[in-house]
Amino acid sequence: MFYSKYLPIFTAINRKNMNENIDNLGKAMPHNGKLLTDYVLNNRINRAELARKLNKSNTSVYQYAESPSLQMNILWKASLALNHNFVAELGDLLPVAHRSKHETELENKIITLETELEKLKFELSIYKNIVGK
Repeated sequence: MFYSKYLPIFTAINRKNMNENIDNLGKAMPHNGKLLTDYVLNNRINRAELARKLNKSNTSVYQYAESPSLQMNILWKASLALNHNFVAELGDLLPVAHRSKHETELENKIITLETELEKLKFELSIYKNIVGK
């Protein structure tokens, strides 16, 4: 009874707090155009070359560099054209912990290999005891 009576008020307050928190986090959003520009400059890639790879005009690439927020399809195509994962780079900047499928697979492989190594060390110690070092 109490729950159903106050649920709308509680939900509205939580929604407001959640939106404020997201707004505060959103203010720290990286400048996507700068992300692209920094990569191009650091790797000495000519903008005209990037424009050709993206099948866009030099003006479009310049506008991408100036834009604080790029569409996902632009980041995707730039990632493919430059063989660099801008999407993952942005993901690394998010204040949210995440492991990719590939990272999880590698972590599991490390655990398996460490277990195997311990087993081999144990077998080696038994062998040394039998043979007499």
